[in-house]
Amino acid sequence: MAYVVYAVTKFAAYAAWCGVGLLLVPDGTATAAAAARFGLVRWCIGLAFGVVIFFIVGSIAADAAARTYFSIYSPVRAVEWGIMLFVIRGGGSRPMTPGRAALWCLGGILVSFASDLLSPDGLAGRFCVGRCLC
Repeated sequence: MAYVVYAVTKFAAYAAWCGVGLLLVPDGTATAAAAARFGLVRWCIGLAFGVVIFFIVGSIAADAAARTYFSIYSPVRAVEWGIMLFVIRGGGSRPMTPGRAALWCLGGILVSFASDLLSPDGLAGRFCVGRCLC
């Protein structure tokens, strides 16, 4: 049940942040339904990357967990939020200033890390390397 709560929390956080991204694209596409759709896309991208990381990373020594967690998930999440920026901008057809785009991606990375605190591992005070929804 804890993983279901984590997955729903992750989806809600992603949908909310995608809603912020839609607000930054000045074309009237910022609706709750659109934010939920983009949040679902982001959640699925994270699930796919997370499964791959699970199989690649394997077991992690406890003393290296924090370093491994941030060194793996920071660049992966930068790619994931970059993909979402491209999608939300309609492949570049909808304008967003470069500064706003960069800040939005950085904020998305922070949202991803913050929502990991509600993972079963996060709630137990551990890093969820190889078991996170990216």
